[in-house]
Amino acid sequence: MNTIQPSSVKIKVDVRHALIAVATVLDFVGVDDLHHGHRVAYIAYECACVLGWPDDKKQFAYFAGLIHDCGVSSSEEHLRLLKLMQPEDAQCHSQRGYEALLKCPILDVFAAIVLYHHTPWLELLSHDLSTFERDVAALIFLADRTDFLRARYTHGCHEELITLHESMVAENLMAHSGTLFEPEMVKAMCQLVKKDGFWYNMDASHIALLGLEFEANNFYDKELDLEGVKQLARFLARIVDAKSPFTFHHSDKVALLAKLLAKDCGLSEEDVELLYVAGLLHDVGKLKTPDLLLHKEGKLTKEEYSIVKRHTVDTEHTLHSFFPKSVIGEWASNHHERLDGSGYPFSKRQEQLDLPSRILAVVDVFQALTQKRPYRGSLALSDIFEIMQPMVDKGQLDADVYRVLLADIDNFYRLSTHEFQA
Repeated sequence: MNTIQPSSVKIKVDVRHALIAVATVLDFVGVDDLHHGHRVAYIAYECACVLGWPDDKKQFAYFAGLIHDCGVSSSEEHLRLLKLMQPEDAQCHSQRGYEALLKCPILDVFAAIVLYHHTPWLELLSHDLSTFERDVAALIFLADRTDFLRARYTHGCHEELITLHESMVAENLMAHSGTLFEPEMVKAMCQLVKKDGFWYNMDASHIALLGLEFEANNFYDKELDLEGVKQLARFLARIVDAKSPFTFHHSDKVALLAKLLAKDCGLSEEDVELLYVAGLLHDVGKLKTPDLLLHKEGKLTKEEYSIVKRHTVDTEHTLHSFFPKSVIGEWASNHHERLDGSGYPFSKRQEQLDLPSRILAVVDVFQALTQKRPYRGSLALSDIFEIMQPMVDKGQLDADVYRVLLADIDNFYRLSTHEFQA
């Protein structure tokens, strides 16, 4: 094939950096209230310090706080959680987050905490949990609702003005001591919320740095192997795909098809696996895209399309934070580029697009056309040919890659349309 070849760099990421990066991705969802996960991590950690918890328990509370809302994919749901002290449907996202973590062995230690992070203290006492898990779940709930109160009292004004409402926050927490919240934790939290510096320190970059400066810990400092990286990527892909019912399992299927097509195109085993990860995460930037645009059934306006296109750059930035010296982010963000320069976000041309980027572009188009939409079912192969062949003829998609796809088209179509088993 007459294309530039990739130059892969081995992935190096530890659990600590991965969890902080996951929190940044989850923050995309709260487009109207950024960095909630970071603040809950910080609030929980500071309260754990006042309570005198051992270092491993404090670190665990911090990292559990970072990812506690991993079951929230839509900004609409995120906003609902900010309306009441006890949101009516909070258990739904807790359950989704729990199930997602159970499927990710490197992070499943946090599953029980996420499941119970909206469970009132009196109810929590009746569940079969270890003392460690019950304490952390209770603290995350308290920290989460403390941030809810911060959002309530700073709505429509500068966030630093929360310092004018410190007594009100403390009174709200004390009113639920012994019912929603564990009493000793409430006492410790009330000590914190009455200090201006506690609120001023709620800066996302400071909070992330805090997590990187903890004492060494074998669990968090463990470097992920390729299997661990794929687990993490599948975990994030499920969060992305859950954002829109119209694209459910799109990331999983793009990754699978890209992996198979890459093998057929002769990529090395290492590049095949890296492209699989890029396929899983190619749309991670869409978590930042407003729900209404992703759910829109008709054609996007020029203004809406301009907003949606940004997801490619957000994807690249996010994946650079995960894999700073890897080609994964570049491959993933190139999936809407076209060989003739008509794509986005950088209008790259063929000399700037290597083989993995070309493969991902072909697969993304193919998989999207096979997906069901509210206004149509999966397109038949004949209809797909009528759309993709002109793109090849115009020099937008790679002809050689498309030819390899066609050589096993029935198998690719079957895999792209069958019900995915996660």
